[in-house]
Amino acid sequence: MNKLGDRVGTVLGSDNHGKTEFLGYGVYEGDEVPGADAICGLAREMRKNKMVCPKILLDSGSVVWGCECWWGSEDKVKELLANIKEVKKVEISDVREKFLEELKKEELKEDHDAIHVS
Repeated sequence: MNKLGDRVGTVLGSDNHGKTEFLGYGVYEGDEVPGADAICGLAREMRKNKMVCPKILLDSGSVVWGCECWWGSEDKVKELLANIKEVKKVEISDVREKFLEELKKEELKEDHDAIHVS
């Protein structure tokens, strides 16, 4: 169980080729309803239903939400990353921007398909 102020590490994910995307280290700030900055589908559902998840203030100053990443104690994440073949540092702002771009493309395609089906 994490306590307010505990040091944590955050990982976006990994692929089948041994590459892991690492968001950074920071501080667990408690559980809150995800802010509008959290854009994954789960975050939207959590906001809609007023459900809480971990809020993490990264050392970079960015906030990442528990529903957007894998996270754990800083020591455990360091231990995990030490055994990974390739670790790539990524910024949550870039991840969110890419997610929004993909969402827009998907919506445009759906609109296009709907027009041509009618």
